[in-house]
Amino acid sequence: MRKVWKVKKPDSSLQKKIKDELGISSVLAQILINRNLTSSQAAKVFLNPHISSFHDANLLPDIEKAKDRILRASKNKAKILLFSDYDADGITSLAILKIAFERLRIAHEHYIPHRLREGYGLSEHALAYCRNQGVTLIITLDCGISNFKEIEELNRLGIDVIVIDHHSLLSTEELPPAYAVINPKRQDSRYPYVDLAGVGLAYKFAGYLLQDALEEELDLACLGTIADVVPLIGENRIIVKEGLKKLNSTRRVGLKSLIEASGIKNKAITAEHVSYILAPRINACGRIGSSEIALELLLCACPEKAKALANELHSKNKERQRIESKILDEALNKVETEIDLAKERVIVLHKDNWHHGVLGIVAAKITDRFHRPTFVVSFADEVGKGSGRSIENFHLFESLLECSPYLLGFGGHKRACGLSILRKEIENFRKNINRLAFERLSLEDLLPSVNIDIALQLFEVTMEVLEELNQLEPFGNGNPKPIFASNNLYVKSKPIIMGKDTLKFWVSDGKVTYQALGFGMARYYDLVNCASAVNLAYRISLDTWNGNNQLQLEIEDIRLAE
Repeated sequence: MRKVWKVKKPDSSLQKKIKDELGISSVLAQILINRNLTSSQAAKVFLNPHISSFHDANLLPDIEKAKDRILRASKNKAKILLFSDYDADGITSLAILKIAFERLRIAHEHYIPHRLREGYGLSEHALAYCRNQGVTLIITLDCGISNFKEIEELNRLGIDVIVIDHHSLLSTEELPPAYAVINPKRQDSRYPYVDLAGVGLAYKFAGYLLQDALEEELDLACLGTIADVVPLIGENRIIVKEGLKKLNSTRRVGLKSLIEASGIKNKAITAEHVSYILAPRINACGRIGSSEIALELLLCACPEKAKALANELHSKNKERQRIESKILDEALNKVETEIDLAKERVIVLHKDNWHHGVLGIVAAKITDRFHRPTFVVSFADEVGKGSGRSIENFHLFESLLECSPYLLGFGGHKRACGLSILRKEIENFRKNINRLAFERLSLEDLLPSVNIDIALQLFEVTMEVLEELNQLEPFGNGNPKPIFASNNLYVKSKPIIMGKDTLKFWVSDGKVTYQALGFGMARYYDLVNCASAVNLAYRISLDTWNGNNQLQLEIEDIRLAE
């Protein structure tokens, strides 16, 4: 599919103002403006994130009420249960709360649901456990906001519930009937930042309990925040920026072992390393079994045990990849044979007994390939569980609210969700979610796009620009690596195809010449081979192979020059 190039319109006057007041280049000033940082003060805070800029946790709704209830339960020696989600966000949330409770000498147990047997959030299994074990207070982490029925039942059993969850509320006016609900998305919340991950909320709550900044726990908070793909702006940016420093010098035996088992020991760990290497290993055990191994690793103090646990996570991640690959192939075949993309703007796929643990990853890969919202559902008997992923202009959670008559349950965000559905309703769901998509998505929305920050002359790409761009790290959702465009570049060499379908050639504007690399872009070989000049959309990076330290262009898209 040909990509739409969307070049941001420069704001020359504001660009000059921020450039002059902060002493930065016009390129960096415009990139900051593109990220809605339209004042020098906001830009300065973004470029210099620090924990001193954290908002007061006291502004979170119900936080004092929750603290008092926990301390009262501890004083009365009541049975307290920490209940978390099974993904990396939930597991890191649980690890941080356990560390805080142990420092406060608060006796507690924990419970992580099994994804395949129990599913997401509170379930009948969890309720039975609480009833049988005499639990009187349960604290949910990274889940609970949609468990109205289960919390009502816990109340009936005399069990108080504290919900600490960042997910969107089913209704802005209605909260689950819990003792306390700590969620910055509440309509009555005074907290200035709504996009914290579950671990961000757990981190803030733990700090509030201890009256401590918990700087040493920022490595865990950073790991969960990146894994949950929340926007890396505002407080999330602070957590990740400061957390990566802690992660690179972590004293946690478990994290050290995981870093070594993952093959990135002695490397400067970036947000990309966390996103593509560490987080998938933390997530892997919960996708295909129990997440207890991941929690044990994060809290482990024994080097030999930690090494064994890290190797086990590494093995489970390989198994997850094998399962995912098989299901992805089957799902893609279904798209080719069962979906008419001219008539359906949302891809809904289902099959019996697909592995629940990888449905979200498969949905994400299909969304990336076809640039359409995608739902992947696995049925066991008459009930299906599935995951959805979306594109920029289609809000999944809001759309599911409108399709709720056809669903047993759902929860999530703008771009990702989970749901359960009866087999007899799957076609009604498909028709109605597509009806909404036809109302809300234009044909252009269905085309993949490249968001270009600035059009540059190639000679404007310098080492100084790259060094300045490094101030924008860490990159991720909400703060992507800047993309530039340069037109009418002469192709100075015959293109070659390297390993993993990487395309390599040299381009020049007559003043400077740079190597251009297109990862996975071997399909453009003929275009470049026949062209005298091309237009490139690209990111700037440093080629350090064999000690080169030379600038290179990482290609995002290629067009023939007019």
